[in-house]
Amino acid sequence: MNKKLIGIIAISAIALTACGGSKTASSSSSTSTATDAASAPAATGGFGSALDLGAGVSLTLSAPVTFTPGHFATNYLAGQVANTFDVTVKNGGSAALDPSTILIQTGSGANTCTDVLDGDNGIAGAPTDPIAAGTSISFKFAIACSAKSGEPLHVSVSVGGGSASIDGKLA
Repeated sequence: MNKKLIGIIAISAIALTACGGSKTASSSSSTSTATDAASAPAATGGFGSALDLGAGVSLTLSAPVTFTPGHFATNYLAGQVANTFDVTVKNGGSAALDPSTILIQTGSGANTCTDVLDGDNGIAGAPTDPIAAGTSISFKFAIACSAKSGEPLHVSVSVGGGSASIDGKLA
């Protein structure tokens, strides 16, 4: 029952990140600068680098690569740039880490990006089992952006109480 509930919450969170339409009307644009300063990322870096999120947790995102979403992929529209990357979360802390606390947000300048789920390509979202202390997990994550290859890509990730910010370019 508990695993089902966590799975439902994780799927709902992923589905809700795709809602919203344009960037100009998003609720995140109405957030105060005080909130933005309080939620500043603990770690910044590039793709392929292990980022220390504190409390023994580290995060690595591989460089984005272009992929072709399958016929049944969600949140992808023809003409969008589709990128995928590998996410690795290492729990070096002393307690299990709840994977439902993994939140990945992406953007490309003023362009809209959405999370893509694509079972045909092995992209099924974050795992639902707790990440035991001293272990790590890896999973594929995909996005579709209304942008062009080579345009800026900004990724914000939070895991547990830590966060990271990564800047690069769309593949």
